[in-house]
Amino acid sequence: MVISPAQGRVVFAGWVVDRPVVTIDHGGGLLSSFEPVTALLDRGEAVEEGQPLGTVASLTSGSHCREGCLHWGVRLNGEYVNPLHYVLDRRPSVLLPLHGP
Repeated sequence: MVISPAQGRVVFAGWVVDRPVVTIDHGGGLLSSFEPVTALLDRGEAVEEGQPLGTVASLTSGSHCREGCLHWGVRLNGEYVNPLHYVLDRRPSVLLPLHGP
């Protein structure tokens, strides 16, 4: 499950070339995009921080990662910026299995 990093509004939920994308407008010129994500929400819907946006989609061809791969992009006033500038918790990540034992 992919969750919204902050409050906003869905401005795009659809396909770009060969993959599903969800884009959230957080206001102040800040947009975050997630791919490949099969959206649970439609364009225009409001989202809260932590609300599910969709699920990571499996891509069958033409992708460098076919399963379990999420791309996250952030744009500020139309320019791509480093998304890590918006991550407040910089503790080391711990990867957990997708399925229980």
